[in-house]
This record gives sequence, C-alpha cells and structure tokens, in this order.
Amino acid sequence: MKKITIIWTITLVMIVSGLTFIGFQIKKQNINNFMEEALVEQAKKYLGMYPGFYPTLGNSKKFTSAELKDHDYDPKLEENCRGYVVVENKNSGFDYKAYVSCPNYKTEGYSEE
Repeated sequence: MKKITIIWTITLVMIVSGLTFIGFQIKKQNINNFMEEALVEQAKKYLGMYPGFYPTLGNSKKFTSAELKDHDYDPKLEENCRGYVVVENKNSGFDYKAYVSCPNYKTEGYSEE
C-alpha cells in the first residue's frame, strides 16, 4: 500500500510540473504573438488615416514601431523590444507581416536593417 502511495505521489508531481512548464511556454508564445498583432493593428489604423502611404501594386513598405509611435499609433511593445510591419500590395489586397525583436525573442525573418 505504501509503494502505491509513493508511485501516485511521484506521478502527480510529474504531471503538475509538466503542465506548469507547458503553461509558461504557451504564455510566453502568446505575449510574442500579441506584440506582433498589436503592430499590425496599429499599422492598419495608421494607413487608414493616411491612405497615401499605402505601397503601390507589387511593392512593399516598412513601418517601424518608433515611426508608428511618433504618429500616436503606439503598438505597446514590451520593454526593450522593437519591431516593424511590412505592408505588401498584392493583387488580392494588402498583406501585413509584423516582426518583433526582444532580448529573449525574435520573429523569424527579422532584419536589423
């Protein structure tokens, strides 16, 4: 009986620890996705007010988080993070792709240029 109690205790501790670890990983990923979504949202608002800044067909244009913030469209990135949105004009409409760089996270394809 004592062995079964010890085995169940160890099993429960492992399950709780594993679920906690997975929860922290999901939370970290959600924060990063939130920053990218906030950048896209603010870029859409900015371009909605200034439609002359949309790129022409077949071209793309880059809007930095600092540029958006200077025009009162703050994406509210985490501290020490910066980013940009590339807006591409395709035949089917505009394509928005956000890139974020933080000390512990960087969107795949982020360019320092």
